[in-house]
Amino acid sequence: MSMVRRGVILLAGLGIGVAMLAFASVPPPPVVPGTEAITVIARPVPLNSADPAQARLGALTYRGGVALESDFAGFGGLSGLRWLAGEGRLVAVSDKGRWLVMTPAETPDGRLTGVGEVIAGPLLDEMGQRVGGGLNDAEGLEIVGNAHGTPDLLVSFEQQHRVWRYPGAGATDAVMALVRPARPRGDLLADWPETLPGNGGIEAMAVAADGGVSMLIAEDSGTGRYTWQGPDGPRAVTFRYRGRPDFKPTDAVFLPGSDTRLLLLSRRYSPLTGVAAGLELVDLAPLRATGAGGRSDMAISGRLLAELAPPVSVDNMEALAVRPAPVAGQLWLYLLSDDNFSPLQRTLLLKFALTLPR
Repeated sequence: MSMVRRGVILLAGLGIGVAMLAFASVPPPPVVPGTEAITVIARPVPLNSADPAQARLGALTYRGGVALESDFAGFGGLSGLRWLAGEGRLVAVSDKGRWLVMTPAETPDGRLTGVGEVIAGPLLDEMGQRVGGGLNDAEGLEIVGNAHGTPDLLVSFEQQHRVWRYPGAGATDAVMALVRPARPRGDLLADWPETLPGNGGIEAMAVAADGGVSMLIAEDSGTGRYTWQGPDGPRAVTFRYRGRPDFKPTDAVFLPGSDTRLLLLSRRYSPLTGVAAGLELVDLAPLRATGAGGRSDMAISGRLLAELAPPVSVDNMEALAVRPAPVAGQLWLYLLSDDNFSPLQRTLLLKFALTLPR
């Protein structure tokens, strides 16, 4: 078992960017061999560096944000994110074949101020060995139920395109599932209608809570497939996602209780205009209405809820998690950026409140 490092939590007053309290805590030793408790430092960031008092961004209300740093060699490159409802933690996967499970540090009214305990470990292959080489580029993450009443974790990979399942049956938490050998979930990419380029695969993957409905979009082409359960078995229809010019889909998640409405995160990068991200509300009901399924030339677009662009705090936003909020009709969203292990980029964890439009 690896040496336990000291966790650091940095609390800060939101909107003013000045640290008010900082302290070190010693996380409990990981109980699972092969995992590590790592040090992550959280530095507060305002929504808008030019106007620290700004709290509204389109349909979103800012609930705090932090830039995450760590001297842990495997930290960074985070591309997938989900909320572990039964554990009160976030789980993420990285481009280098790692996962993180972290507890957000929040005020009683739900403002994000930092992170508490962070546990890290390697994704394993079907033989229980650490993934490496071209097999380790994890991009998408989803949590679905199984017949045992415990969640499975699905991970999509680029380079060698596939979806693996980490079984939660008998596991006490997500960490216990993630240290198990992977199992293929071949049906999600079977007979994909086009050849996926190495670095342009499936980043936006949404699977409904019961696992029976899925939506995947290829990052570069925008080709997608929506699958649901018909009276005579699974039905699937392909479509073209028509996003805003130069924006590529990076994550998607079904709204709680729905298998047709989802939130889709996209990003744009240009040497001239820099980086930007967008959040859209997408309705897949027109695809379901096609009935028989099969190939479709239908184009789907979303309703823009918010765009993040400088001077708003933004980086290479690739991950989105949704959490029920204590206010009826409201959701809490977490957006996470992939720093590509570059000193010129940041790992941002931003939290927003969203009141869903009708």
